Amino acid sequence: MTAISITTVLYNNQVETVQKLVKNILMVTKGFEQVDYYLVNNSIDNKVLTSYLNGLDRKHLVHVITPTENKGFGAGNNLVIPILRSDYHLLVNPDVFVKSSNEIINMVHFMDTHKEYGLLSPLIKFPNGEVQHLLKRESTVLDMVLRFTGLPFFSKRKERFVNLPDGYRSLHEASNVPGSFMLFRTNIFKDIRGFDERYFLYMEDSDITKKVNAISKTIFYPNACIYHEWQRKNKKSVHGIVQMMNSTIKYFNKWGWKFL
Repeated sequence: MTAISITTVLYNNQVETVQKLVKNILMVTKGFEQVDYYLVNNSIDNKVLTSYLNGLDRKHLVHVITPTENKGFGAGNNLVIPILRSDYHLLVNPDVFVKSSNEIINMVHFMDTHKEYGLLSPLIKFPNGEVQHLLKRESTVLDMVLRFTGLPFFSKRKERFVNLPDGYRSLHEASNVPGSFMLFRTNIFKDIRGFDERYFLYMEDSDITKKVNAISKTIFYPNACIYHEWQRKNKKSVHGIVQMMNSTIKYFNKWGWKFL
């Protein structure tokens, strides 16, 4: 009997977006014997969304968690750690769509037969079918500067950082996977105590991949695919840029300042 749990952290999402998400996730996980879906409501002042979620919480399989304050993406995901009783734990962004239950079944089957892996990252595409180049190598200061300043230099270096030209075609171990969709072996997620809550947003996915790889392994698995709209609009704001810089400094202070 395989038990699966899922967490989505919400922040001021449209009710229609959450309705579509919940319907999709419950549909693609209905083949599992035990399913628990946790929605963490970080938008506690959004009365429309909160009212909708309170109604959802009365339905089978869906559990709404509302923290007293918004401490960020990682802290929101960590709220479920004490109550997880699953074999596998999925982290799913609100702007994710999975076309078929076969995708989830395929990922879980791979993990069932490859016990050495604690985290799986599938192929991620835009809704139009274009591959998202979010599978990164381990971050260095130069790579982060090039990625987030948009400087028109070092094109080969920038391609290498996101595993181009051919890093999205074959299965391989990974050092830095995106946080929009992650499949953890639940005991590994618990052993590493989830996310480092010092990151409010940004770099938390890079950090947790390194934490997994310290005690297990991470696999990029292109034989399963999910779709992601990638709605990180706050990168363009001054506040978003400052937040990103703060998280990057915290990351390098923790793991070491590798410049090149």
